[in-house]
Amino acid sequence: MHPINVPVLIIGAGPAGLVSAIGLARHGVRSLVIDRHPSTSIFPRATGVSLRSMEIFRGWEIDDEVRRGGWRVIPRQATVETLSSGNPVESPLGFPSDAASLAVSPTTAAVSPQDYLEPVLVEHYRSLGMGDVRFSTELVSFEQDGTGVTATIRDRATGEITTVRARYLVGADGHRSTVRAALGIVMEGPDDLGQFMSILFRADLSAVLGDTIYGLYVLERPGPPTVFVPSGADDRFVLALPLPAGMDEAALAAAFPPERCVALIREAAGVDDLEVEILATNAFAFSAQVANRARDRRVFLVGDAAHRMTPRGGRGMNTAIGDGYDLAWKLAWTIKGIADPALLDSYEAERGPIGRRNVELSMVPGGGGSEDGLAEDLGMIVRSRAIAAESGAGDGDRVVPATAGAFRPDARPGARAPHAWLGIGSERISTLDLFGRELVLLTAGSGPEWRATAAELVDHQPMAPIRVRVVGRSIRDVDGSFASTYGLEPGGAVLVRPDGIVAWRSRTAPADRREALSTALATALGRGPADDRGASDGLNAVARTSIDRSTNGALVTA
Repeated sequence: MHPINVPVLIIGAGPAGLVSAIGLARHGVRSLVIDRHPSTSIFPRATGVSLRSMEIFRGWEIDDEVRRGGWRVIPRQATVETLSSGNPVESPLGFPSDAASLAVSPTTAAVSPQDYLEPVLVEHYRSLGMGDVRFSTELVSFEQDGTGVTATIRDRATGEITTVRARYLVGADGHRSTVRAALGIVMEGPDDLGQFMSILFRADLSAVLGDTIYGLYVLERPGPPTVFVPSGADDRFVLALPLPAGMDEAALAAAFPPERCVALIREAAGVDDLEVEILATNAFAFSAQVANRARDRRVFLVGDAAHRMTPRGGRGMNTAIGDGYDLAWKLAWTIKGIADPALLDSYEAERGPIGRRNVELSMVPGGGGSEDGLAEDLGMIVRSRAIAAESGAGDGDRVVPATAGAFRPDARPGARAPHAWLGIGSERISTLDLFGRELVLLTAGSGPEWRATAAELVDHQPMAPIRVRVVGRSIRDVDGSFASTYGLEPGGAVLVRPDGIVAWRSRTAPADRREALSTALATALGRGPADDRGASDGLNAVARTSIDRSTNGALVTA
């Protein structure tokens, strides 16, 4: 086959890889996504799509399609004896209520099983015309040099070998990541916190569940929990139960024939004659591990390749979506020459602590997090050398942990830029609708001065796409909350990155607008002082890695 040249090669077509590919495409950078499986996931796996993930999908205008895969549930856990026993004991599940969400966001969290979500992401990626997804295609080997990555891939159906030359490679190939293992990156933390069996089935449980359906049911039994999860709008559900240690595939098949699976489902439902269609079974282990690094020069790890977490709290897929969204714009702007390669250092600096925190939270019994779920999802303050420290803020932790109590939107550097309703003409929009493709300077008045400053900077040196948005005249503050929410006085401004993270804030009009904005832009693009940047790509080093499948997939590094 003819060699393929593409800016980014992505290994893995799960949510992490597909979000990475879509993010690149929306910034005008092509990619190739390969996956060794013949299709997207055939098992629901994750079902909860967090508020922040839905904000991302809303920005891509696919949020309505994502919601069609699930149904309306109460985002809380119910502990019951059986599904029909009644009197559920409620507890947090880590997801906020719709009312709590709409107070701080233009959207809400959703239930959409992974086997429905992934095809939606594939279709959206292909519609952008900036690359393709190849299934039944595996990575054979790759090597890095001073300008890129050369990879060998194999079509598993035909055996054809193709060489791919890319500037960067993204390992989004799950918890058994061959990319990670080939690089010798170590996973730290327990890899077996219990074995479980999931039984995917279809049944009409409307008479049992009634109009109130919870996101997760825990059946009150001795020992490890047995859980029941609504998994799609087509009457699909998952029953997950603990397994004895050390069961191999043969033992599992013998222990869980279809008739026993049906009996277990009927027992959990409390309906002796329930009509049940068994769709699939899947054994899995609870793990809580983090890669000791998420980058090796031109290779990055995202999603489960970088951090494995238990299903508690529904954090795994949403953390993966956040990883891909963060990395994509940074790769795209580096490839296009808008940003310095040092910007890529901020990926691990910002996402690494979030992954570690979410892994730790997933180990907490119950796993729900804060009562309203908002502090955990939206309250993180990330820090890196690409975010300008605010005067008097101090260094602090790289991630502000979720706290109990009400979530308060915050526009300090490193925070997700808060939602506020604005008006443009007759249209009502969220501040979040202004972000996604460029750097946005949001100001509380002083429009002519800020616009002139931005124009002068762009005229004098190549600069990133930046748009000045002045709230107060053509953009109306609909409910009068913008300035207070963003902590701005007249003439103050915030610089917001394409991923919706505040990169810099000046609460009041700075004495020297040009100097302040020039420094803020340089910092956001990785162009700060050389002594602050350090080595970014390490491009003189060369690594070669081969995956020898003739020895049962053993990894050989030379």
